[in-house]
Amino acid sequence: MAAATLWLVLFAVLDALPVLIVISLFAVAPLIVATAADERRTAIFAGAAVALAIAAGRWDDIPGNVNYWARVVSVGVIGAMAVVLAGMRRRREERLVRLAAIAQASQLALLPSLPPEMTGITIAARYRSATREALVGGDLYEIIPTGHGIRVIIGDVRGKGLDAILLARQVLSAFRRSAVAMPALDQVAGEVGRAIGPHLGEEDFVTAALAQITPGGGLTIVNCGHHPPLLRHGGDLRQLTDEKAALPLGLEGDFTAFTASWSPGDRLLLYTDGLVESRDRHGVFLPQEEIATSLVAADCDQALEALLTAVHRHTGGHGHDDIALLLLENGASPPSANGHPVAAQTAVTMVIPRQAAVGR
Repeated sequence: MAAATLWLVLFAVLDALPVLIVISLFAVAPLIVATAADERRTAIFAGAAVALAIAAGRWDDIPGNVNYWARVVSVGVIGAMAVVLAGMRRRREERLVRLAAIAQASQLALLPSLPPEMTGITIAARYRSATREALVGGDLYEIIPTGHGIRVIIGDVRGKGLDAILLARQVLSAFRRSAVAMPALDQVAGEVGRAIGPHLGEEDFVTAALAQITPGGGLTIVNCGHHPPLLRHGGDLRQLTDEKAALPLGLEGDFTAFTASWSPGDRLLLYTDGLVESRDRHGVFLPQEEIATSLVAADCDQALEALLTAVHRHTGGHGHDDIALLLLENGASPPSANGHPVAAQTAVTMVIPRQAAVGR
């Protein structure tokens, strides 16, 4: 509005000069206002532009000239068009705000608030969107206690937008049902894949990693075309993977589970590809040493904060994909000398992820 006011004043002064007639340019002012203001304010500037156009003809002493009235009419018509455009723009912005609110609520439904501890397992989670504007992404995770142990899924739906949200919701819904019902983790993955199959488009797929933690300290992994989980044991960080490369969910019906050692104090990191595919300005991926260093932090919550800080530093704040992180620590204490377990000392508070957006 300030720019439009300045425009009207400037060209009113120029038109007052005896050598210039710039009546038609008054029509630009309501167009400027229409880019940001509502219909009422735009109409005020449209009226001011017409009034100045009429007044300009009088001080230019051309009120009887046919071209003069053509210019005045053109200023009025353009002003009316600016009012219409302002209304269209306002309604479109209101609709986008409503869609953004729906998208944000849907994203938070895919990234639920998790308990800080579950049957001796400390839990921390984070989600970071690639851009502030990206409210909707396809990253998802869930942790469910079952009669077979704690079952975990983290996944990434190809694409972004509401279609990705709907597909991710199908994945989580199928996982929640099958995680409780199926006796084996590979059967859980198969059931999830079959459940989402009818909802997949020609180019859709969902990568996921599933984990099962039993009370005795057993750890089972099923990888469905996803980046392998990372296990920090002592000072070492290693990928939990087997020799068979599985396809994503919905593209394969049978999956293979494998077991790994999981000792008290170990930390298990599950993540989406936004972590390991973070690149600096030279195209260099985030070194695994950065991940290992971050996971040494005092507790899981601090470890994920340190990891996201390392990603931000490596990419210079210009990440290209969303990042979802789950970090679980085996809080079970080894038996003491008298054969009784030592009480666990650590618990961590889960921070609810901020809004989404994005994806791939």
